[in-house]
Amino acid sequence: MKLPPGPTRELTVKTDLFSFVLSQWDSPHVLTPEEKEEIRVDASRYLAIVRQIENVQRDIHPQPLPAETQARLTFARQSYMLRNFRLFRINDLPTEIICDILRLVIWDSMKRPVDARLCVTWACKRWRQISLSDSTLWNAIWFRGAGPKADRAWAWFERARHSPLDIRIDGPQDSSDESAVVDLSKEPSVTAVDMRQMFLRLLTKLCNLRMLIVVVDDWQSALVILDLLKTHGPSGVPLLQRFELHRGGLRNEDRRTLRWPGVVAQPFLGGGVAPSLEYLSLNGVPIDWSRSVLENLTTFDIRRLPAIYSPDAARFREILFNCPRLQKLSMDGAGPIFENPSGKQPAIYLPHLRTLVIADFSLNYAMFLFSQFRAPNVNDLTLMNLCGTSYVPLFLQITASFPKVRLLSAYSIQFESSPLGCEAMTGWLDSMPLLAYLRVANVANEFFGLFLRAPGSDKDPVAPKLATIDIQSIEPRIFVQWAKDRRKAGAPLHKMYISEELGGRLELKHIRVLTSICILAKLPGGATTPEEEALSLFP
Repeated sequence: MKLPPGPTRELTVKTDLFSFVLSQWDSPHVLTPEEKEEIRVDASRYLAIVRQIENVQRDIHPQPLPAETQARLTFARQSYMLRNFRLFRINDLPTEIICDILRLVIWDSMKRPVDARLCVTWACKRWRQISLSDSTLWNAIWFRGAGPKADRAWAWFERARHSPLDIRIDGPQDSSDESAVVDLSKEPSVTAVDMRQMFLRLLTKLCNLRMLIVVVDDWQSALVILDLLKTHGPSGVPLLQRFELHRGGLRNEDRRTLRWPGVVAQPFLGGGVAPSLEYLSLNGVPIDWSRSVLENLTTFDIRRLPAIYSPDAARFREILFNCPRLQKLSMDGAGPIFENPSGKQPAIYLPHLRTLVIADFSLNYAMFLFSQFRAPNVNDLTLMNLCGTSYVPLFLQITASFPKVRLLSAYSIQFESSPLGCEAMTGWLDSMPLLAYLRVANVANEFFGLFLRAPGSDKDPVAPKLATIDIQSIEPRIFVQWAKDRRKAGAPLHKMYISEELGGRLELKHIRVLTSICILAKLPGGATTPEEEALSLFP
């Protein structure tokens, strides 16, 4: 094998070392004794270089190595590892050890799990045998459209055998785990008839279902799923932990009026008990609340339900009471039927609730909703589409209700910008002294002023721990000036995330100002930031 000459060449190719070395090797074959000896000699030579530089590094510690020497050390280590791994007799390991290694390789490749599983079966005969005999490598299955992808998913369905199944079904869309560019207009769609046939086959392993997430775009498919679950659910779903059913397709539906066809609500799972169910999400689909067994949930997520298909207040409170370990409660345009309180009911105490989402409600209804429960340990609070009038009375109501909030999302919230209104809103923010992460979009300019005291005030800054902000759909000059004012108030930001669309509207002068104050980064839609992940772990 011809090696690259000299350190200069080494530094040039080190960024693509793996590809360079592989290009020097012949096609895969069983190595001869002579080839093995040559590889050992090469590996030993690079290992000797590593040891020499490491000895120098120890002698001059704590002084760092020169940049060129450090680069040569990195290159030598990589070169040694490449050759060493070629001689490693992995197939001499016990089958159980290889199986564990393959599991780690596949489930550590979350962005490309499809390719990872296929590549393992293509590597060699033994790996294929081991991977095909391990049902847990195939139990996460994603059905997307019809055609070859569906055939592949069914092959994995059979390979999973009797292991717990994690199933996701949705329409054709771009794949995050395949390199090919997909023309969605040519992707075969799934009709309601196809959905019925698919579900009937899936239900042959009903007792193995652990997770079922379904996204449909039409009423017919959604009703097929609810009807089949009503029929087969009472037979038992002992392993089901997570169920989500999302009906998209708002083309023929007004979100606010929610004019639905005449749908007969059915009890969830036909009124059967799912003893392991912890996560329930129903988006734009009805169930018969009075005949559904809902208890011991940790996530309860309901969206887009008109009042006629909503639980009454007593049943809603009963569900909350029967879920004492509830950790996430999300209500987006869906909740209990509004009732004018004749006699005030005590709020349901939810000590473990960590994430709360309230969205798309009128002022009176939102105030009614917040009166139904008490959750002082919420860490992540989201308020969206609270607009059309001033919601100051609501914020006065929830002031001091969530003292442990560290992550706050405020999208399209409206309040009276009078001195009294701003004072009330600032008081609400002051009641969340641990706030460290703010997501904000489509709010009035006055919202940013809530985080600034009047000149000469001797009070601490509003939200003194606020270090990270995620901004969307805001006029650039507004939040640039706000970042400057926060620094002047003694509470500077550490990092600012902006949407890609907003980043395209930033002028160079804005970028210079922001980068002089904090770290500036673009955030793709739907991405989770490291700061958000870290804060979500707080007790």
